[in-house]
Amino acid sequence: MKKFFITFLCFLPLIGFSQFKAKFKAMEQIENPSFSDYDELVYEATTYIFSNPVNSKSEEFLYAVKIAQFWMNRDTEFGMPIFGVFHTKLTKENNQKFFYVIAMMHYNLIQKIEKNRVIKFVKVEGVKFSDLPEVQEVQYEGAKILLNYAKQKDNNFPLNSDMQVYIEANENGTLKEVLFK
Repeated sequence: MKKFFITFLCFLPLIGFSQFKAKFKAMEQIENPSFSDYDELVYEATTYIFSNPVNSKSEEFLYAVKIAQFWMNRDTEFGMPIFGVFHTKLTKENNQKFFYVIAMMHYNLIQKIEKNRVIKFVKVEGVKFSDLPEVQEVQYEGAKILLNYAKQKDNNFPLNSDMQVYIEANENGTLKEVLFK
């Protein structure tokens, strides 16, 4: 029984996330895929990304990223507020900006799937778009997801000195003030 349990634990990660390549290929073949038909898959992919170290040699990791990237390039029900001081401090070379967008997407999917809440950005006359509470919520929560992932050395996520400042602000509870000053 002990051997069975150990064997089962070894294959458990493969059971839950084992078919990203096949699912991506199937999704890619559809001419006009609907995001709502795939939000569970994208959620599964973004969960996988933030639950595993960056590994460019892992087919599962790469296809999870491809699934998320596929939806970044589509008109979805989620807006991604890709601007702000935090975003500008991240580097393209190390894919930090890319992972930040994935983190914001992941937060939106958590809200939709787990809390039955779709976050929409509705312009309000007299209010700067960047000051809308929904915009700041998605940026803040996405930043927290990314920073919590990045601070774990085992995740192999490249850090720069600017990112370290935000990690420290997140840990001491001042991230919101630092992000939106």
